[in-house]
Amino acid sequence: MTPPTTIVIADDHVLVREGLKMLLGAEPDLEVVADTGDGAAVEALVRKLLPGLLVLDLELPGKSGIEVAAAIKADASLAACKVLVLTGNLKAETVSRALAAGADGYVVKSEDADELLRGVRAVLAGHAYVSRQIAGAFAAGGGAVGAGRSALAQITPREKEVLSLVARGYGNADIAGLLDISVLTVRTHRQRLMEKLGLRNAAEITACAVKLGLYDPS
Repeated sequence: MTPPTTIVIADDHVLVREGLKMLLGAEPDLEVVADTGDGAAVEALVRKLLPGLLVLDLELPGKSGIEVAAAIKADASLAACKVLVLTGNLKAETVSRALAAGADGYVVKSEDADELLRGVRAVLAGHAYVSRQIAGAFAAGGGAVGAGRSALAQITPREKEVLSLVARGYGNADIAGLLDISVLTVRTHRQRLMEKLGLRNAAEITACAVKLGLYDPS
């Protein structure tokens, strides 16, 4: 039998942590092994336990969730740990900074339990996951993405296809096979659309695709 995926929860509200432990612990293939409300303690906890998933609030005392996410994603020794941000902060600037930190998924606390579990399943499967509310807040930050559908005029039909497939979790080799083009060509399309839309990583690509109607996270 495959052992359950271990999870660490970081949130400064005890009731939120308790609720998450009940929700996630009810899933037979998930196991919450630790929780904390101290942002300064999260990294040490992750390094000690090496969980498969960190559910991370952005508003933490001691060290912000954005700083924690960036540190964990920058450490190759922690590459096996997926980071799912769970936040109530929908300010465009904060969401943009959180997406840039490189976490694997982003869900809003006001979403229902099914949305959270979709995010958990997606990131554990190796996909970037961004809820609609997060995508909307990111787009509100301005720039090409903030321009809404006018951003579509900046990218070619092929780049739209690549954008949509990246948002769905396909890697470059998979996209090359689906579109019958070379991996190098996929990389070129991906780089160009990111430059045109001011995107930096798969999470931002996913947020953009949701906003532009090229991907439905549900």
